[in-house]
Amino acid sequence: MKKNKYIILLLCCFGAHFLQAQSGWTREAKGFYVQATASYFSSSDYYTTEGRLADQGSTFNSSGLLLYGEYGISDRFTALVDVPIVRLNSFSTTETVGGVGNIQLAVKYKLLKNFPLSLQVALDIPSNSGENFAQSKSADDFGQFNEINLPLSDGEFNVWTTLAASHGFANGKTYASAFTSVNFRTESFSNQLQVGAEVGHLFFDKLYLIGKLKIQEKLSSETNNQSGSFLYGEGTTFTNFGITSMYKLTDHLNLVANYSDYSGFLVERKNIYDGGTFSLGLSLEY
Repeated sequence: MKKNKYIILLLCCFGAHFLQAQSGWTREAKGFYVQATASYFSSSDYYTTEGRLADQGSTFNSSGLLLYGEYGISDRFTALVDVPIVRLNSFSTTETVGGVGNIQLAVKYKLLKNFPLSLQVALDIPSNSGENFAQSKSADDFGQFNEINLPLSDGEFNVWTTLAASHGFANGKTYASAFTSVNFRTESFSNQLQVGAEVGHLFFDKLYLIGKLKIQEKLSSETNNQSGSFLYGEGTTFTNFGITSMYKLTDHLNLVANYSDYSGFLVERKNIYDGGTFSLGLSLEY
């Protein structure tokens, strides 16, 4: 039983949206998990909507502070909330703009009593209209300070529907999960498909290491909205891989670190800045 609890803890702790983890497990009734995470991203490698690597002449930077939580309504129902309470975007040639990102509210339901298979429905709520203009640091040849839109929200509602399954191995310290998600978007944006898998193992009864792989594809829509900032995610496709570690500081407090990056291994990179994201945080669970 103790070994099984290790696996359940591991899966619940990495349900956070920013880590892009999905599992078939739900939290036990009245159990909760809270995580605060700081993240940083910087890149000058932009892939166009045609998948061509373009020299943008400047570096895009993004950082933020994310608050994530879960609560077990019952043994089969879990409520989730994901709030980017601070997001900061800039280019190396512009000032920094900041604010709150999209707020996500979700419910996860365990479909089978004796097997960890879950269905999760999440609503992404826009925090603003999708416009947040940053001014250039220096004037152009005509003495004008230009502006570029660096939105902190895509300005439209998204509904993510995710089916996930997990399996804990007999040693009680290893697990594997797989999931598929569809993002139904509004405002004429294309819907999105994500498919992913992860494998995790507990070392020394203290350190969890998890490897993850995920792809995103664009689904057809009636109207292709190709205008606006790349931060809207329209037509964005990629292969994403990463590694996450969690070290148990106490029975309830954990130190969490994550690194993720993109490649064109399975799905071509389109309309995206390619680079690594570093994240560090603390989590508390009961």
